[in-house]
Formats: sequence, C-alpha cells, structure tokens
Amino acid sequence: MHSIEIYGYGDQEICSGCEGHCGDCAPGAKKATRLLVSEFESLISKTDFSGDVRFYEATEENLRRNEDVRKILTMADLAPAIVLDGKLLFLGGFSPEGLVEEVKKRI
Repeated sequence: MHSIEIYGYGDQEICSGCEGHCGDCAPGAKKATRLLVSEFESLISKTDFSGDVRFYEATEENLRRNEDVRKILTMADLAPAIVLDGKLLFLGGFSPEGLVEEVKKRI
C-alpha cells in the first residue's frame, strides 16, 4: 500500500497549471492548496492507486513527520511538499492531473 503526504498551507494560493517556469502561469491559474489537494484526491481515487492521500498543514508539529520536508520548508517557501512512500517527490505548485500522472509512473 502506498502513501502520499502533502505538506503545505491550506489557504495559500499556488500555481495549479504550470507547464514550465513559474513566470509562465496564466492569470487566474492559482488555487488554494486545499482545493488542489481535494481535486487530486478525487482524480487519484479513479485510478488503480491503492493507498492513502493525506494533507498536513505545514506546522512545526506536522513537519516533524518527515525530516527532509522539515529541513526544506523551514529554509525556504517551497510549499507544498509532496511525499510518495516517505520520499520527497515535488516542491511548489502542481496540477492535480499532472501529479496523478507522475504518481502512476512511479508506482
């Protein structure tokens, strides 16, 4: 069984459709992290992924769950941090559809 943990700030608006560099975002392409996680959960549930998806608000207590994430997010504003099976996968904005495809490639 796999696990996906997403550490971030639920209300923070982040890029949700990046195809390249951060400067390439279309106006209005930012969404709240919590909404993107919800969209991702909905999409991943329609695949053969077997496991848990959990969102953790990036508090000091929650960041202690993963030392790599704690180190990175306390040094720079790179939230959200996405962890697959205990290993750091991505930092920063993401598209729910793109994340589903990346997870499918890696499991």
